[in-house]
Amino acid sequence: MTAYIHLHQKPKAVSFTRLPNFLFEAPSFQPLSNGAKILYAMLLRRTDLSRKNGWADEYGRIYLYYPINEVTALLHCGRQKAVDTLRELQYAGLVEIRKQGCGKPNRIYPKSYEAVPNTNFKKSGSGTPEG
Repeated sequence: MTAYIHLHQKPKAVSFTRLPNFLFEAPSFQPLSNGAKILYAMLLRRTDLSRKNGWADEYGRIYLYYPINEVTALLHCGRQKAVDTLRELQYAGLVEIRKQGCGKPNRIYPKSYEAVPNTNFKKSGSGTPEG
């Protein structure tokens, strides 16, 4: 049985992830899948943690790691779908993914949405976020 939330109840401490409105309101982001929008919100959440831990490159740009197996667990999908979803964000200009080589995980650089050009996010043919 589900308990209703009542006006007189104190709010419980629950953690939330911010899901930016621009992902749904800006025409240039309408082609993004809902999975990509959720993943971007989770990447933004990890950006705050990277900032606190001082994870930045030599230019001061914040980066993070989000292994494919964690993306598959978050989105409840297979590996290829997880790779495609990261690729959507990459093609949309919302992240940059840099391979490090030698078995090291890829660095993901979240980007600000203000500088994103109007593109078709699902049909670019360059690069790969696989990691």
